[in-house]
Amino acid sequence: MKLTRNLFIPCLDVNKGVAPASYKPIDLSTIFELSWNPTEETYGYICDANDTTETTGYAPELPQEIVLESTNDIYQFVDELFWEFPVGSAATVPCLIVRPDSSGNPTVGMLWKKATISPTALNTVDGKYTYSLKLNGDPTPGTVAISGGNITFTE
Repeated sequence: MKLTRNLFIPCLDVNKGVAPASYKPIDLSTIFELSWNPTEETYGYICDANDTTETTGYAPELPQEIVLESTNDIYQFVDELFWEFPVGSAATVPCLIVRPDSSGNPTVGMLWKKATISPTALNTVDGKYTYSLKLNGDPTPGTVAISGGNITFTE
C-alpha cells in the first residue's frame, strides 16, 4: 500500500498545553520534511583500526509554512503568536505528529509537549508564513482518533 502525504499530519495544540488540548492540523502547507538530526559521538578505541560512531540522541526539527488564509486555524494561531515576538516558554507549543498505522490509517501519534516554534519569515508575495518547529525532549507515543475535524490524542 502506497502511503500518501495526507496520512502524515503535523498538528499544533492551539491551546498551548492548557486543557483541554485543541489539536489543529498544519493543513495548508506544501512542505513536510521531518529531520531527525541525530547526535553522534565518535570513539577511537585502541582495539579497532577505525573509529566507532554511536548515536546518543536526537534533535528533531520540522520546518513548516502556512498559507495566509484568514479563516485557517493554524494561520490565526501563528499570526497572533508571531506578532508577540515570543521568547522562552512563550515560544513553546505542544506538537502532535500523526502517521499511518500498518493498515494505512492515520491513528499513530507522537506528542512533543514542548516544541519550540520559531518564526522565520512572512512572505506576502508568496502568501505564506514560514517557521520552524524544534521537537524538544522525548515524545509521548499514543493513539489518535480523527472525527469531523476533531483530533484526539490518547497516551
